[in-house]
Amino acid sequence: MRIIRNFIVGLLLVFVGIAAIMLIPSPQPPASKPWEVTVMPDNNISVFGIHLGNTDYKTAQEELRIFGKTAIFTDPDNKATVEAYFDSVNLGGLSAKMVLNLDVPEDKVSAMLQRASVGKLQPSGAHQHELVEEDKQFLLSSPVAAITYIPSVRLSREMIQERFGEPDSIDVGLPDDKGNTSESWSYQALNLSVIFGSTGKTILIYQTK
Repeated sequence: MRIIRNFIVGLLLVFVGIAAIMLIPSPQPPASKPWEVTVMPDNNISVFGIHLGNTDYKTAQEELRIFGKTAIFTDPDNKATVEAYFDSVNLGGLSAKMVLNLDVPEDKVSAMLQRASVGKLQPSGAHQHELVEEDKQFLLSSPVAAITYIPSVRLSREMIQERFGEPDSIDVGLPDDKGNTSESWSYQALNLSVIFGSTGKTILIYQTK
């Protein structure tokens, strides 16, 4: 009886051990950094695991490991853009704000606006329109057309040049009321613009061709 009991106890311990191993989560692949950009066969880029013009919003959230919020923004000229925004994303040890521009047909955007809330005025002068749940679900299958990445720490010109090389062109903006100017560096092969803002922020904008 003791032998049978010991056998059963041993067998149970084996099963418990196997179950414990199965419950251990598999290691996550390291998150990509803003300078890890790949040009894809369609000449669009892939960054943060998002292939612009190809990866949909649902998959993008899975790659970023965080849920975003969607809304339509209209500028003073009534031009509308559909955006998914993230107040704080941590990728590769860098914390940042991020905005994904979603590719949505114009007629669909117009229909969404009719169902959306009255626009809330933003500091930029744009109006933010909250979407109904049905339209939020629709956007999950919409491809990401552009990414705006705003790191919480300022990335210096030297760091950007070290990571991306010499820019193809540099545009200097008009001075603000304090005399500070912004610079926009263009990297055409990567469909990338890097803006060194007059307030000290660095903004990276990745776009489709």
